Amino acid sequence: MSRYTGPRVKILRRFGGVDLPGLTRKMKWVQARPFPPGQHGRNLRIKKSDYRIRLEEKQKLRFYYGLRERQLVRYINRAVRAKGNTGQTLLQFLEQRLDNTIFRVGFSPTIPAARQLVNHGHICVNGRKVDVASYEVRAGDVITVRDKEKSRQLVKVSLEAPSLSLPAHLDVNVNALEARVIDSPSRNALPYQISEQFVVEFYSQKV
Repeated sequence: MSRYTGPRVKILRRFGGVDLPGLTRKMKWVQARPFPPGQHGRNLRIKKSDYRIRLEEKQKLRFYYGLRERQLVRYINRAVRAKGNTGQTLLQFLEQRLDNTIFRVGFSPTIPAARQLVNHGHICVNGRKVDVASYEVRAGDVITVRDKEKSRQLVKVSLEAPSLSLPAHLDVNVNALEARVIDSPSRNALPYQISEQFVVEFYSQKV
């Protein structure tokens, strides 16, 4: 399954108006119509099965981080093999993605915008250009904006109005356009609500 590139407001409305900061800047449109899209969306009443509940939690995670189904399965497999709580380990892997980190430090207004910033070569990690959005940052890594006028201007515009407060595991030097990873992300650092155990249960028969 390829990455979803359609209207993101429609996705949030399908989930009942859930707030996934970083997915879109048009949350006011979602809040104005917090019911499923479609002709009968306003009056639609659906009793959710256990399968649907778990599927929706999985889809929230996939759409939020902009993952293909195959990518998410690979993260699940890694989390299962790792020590500790599988659900929390999965979230930690996802939060350590470079595109998500770029968004969390305020260098971009959304995660899709952060992915584009990385893919177009505007970002360096430890002094080396990295153009892979899924690159996994670790404690001690230093993320900088390339010393090019276009790169720096894109980030400065985003820093003028950051979308979220800075999580404790990250530090930012706004003047130098530099961010540092201090520690591994914690479960409490997530800016959205998710039942990660439901995601693990959804894949329990597949991994």
